[in-house]
Amino acid sequence: MTNPHATIALHPSSCTSCMLCVRECPDWCISIEAHSEPDPDAPQYSNARRPAMKNVLDSFQIDFSHCLWCGICIEVCPFDALFWSEKDMTSGKSRSEVIYGIDELAASLPSAKRLDGSPAPLRDEPPSGRRKK
Repeated sequence: MTNPHATIALHPSSCTSCMLCVRECPDWCISIEAHSEPDPDAPQYSNARRPAMKNVLDSFQIDFSHCLWCGICIEVCPFDALFWSEKDMTSGKSRSEVIYGIDELAASLPSAKRLDGSPAPLRDEPPSGRRKK
């Protein structure tokens, strides 16, 4: 069986650590770690009881030795952070060498495409703000 796509790419600044990709993955090959911190960009309200918080991505890993390349993670990501990429990162590697983190997944962004065929953002580009329909 050949894969129509070589790997999955991650745009780290678009990931909000919502965990939808982790929950929907049928093979449980994705793991995310994040922490919460006050959001300085959130509007300030005079009647707020606590500061607005945001999740900050600490770790995002995909174990490609278990990945089915089904694309469910890409389809369910509501914040346009996961993409199909044509960069082959897994050929010729052992099972222990195919767990990739943020840097490796972001490195495949230049050859990545959105589901509609448009190019994925590069790592240094800000989040698109696009929400999938």
